[in-house]
Amino acid sequence: MEAVQKIKCINRAWFVLSFEVAGNDGHSLRSNDLPIQREGRLDLLEGGFPEGTEVVLRVKAAMGEALEAAEKLRFARNGRTAVFEVRGTSLEFSVRWVEVTEAEE
Repeated sequence: MEAVQKIKCINRAWFVLSFEVAGNDGHSLRSNDLPIQREGRLDLLEGGFPEGTEVVLRVKAAMGEALEAAEKLRFARNGRTAVFEVRGTSLEFSVRWVEVTEAEE
């Protein structure tokens, strides 16, 4: 399980989406709407998650379904970013793990 501080979601789908990061304790942090071909980022530090919390990414299509990423993550104050990509249509889409990027200097 990767330890990260930020979650980045890239919208390569054909719909506007929003995403949230939800902790195993029910706590969550939500994004604003993310237009097509844009990317958004959430910093778990700003969301008040306790260090070590297990989290998961959930993506919701505007006027459509919601989907949870298969990968679980753990919050750590390390500056690292988990990158996910969303592709498809509002009726059938996927959330794909891309990489973890190191903290920017």
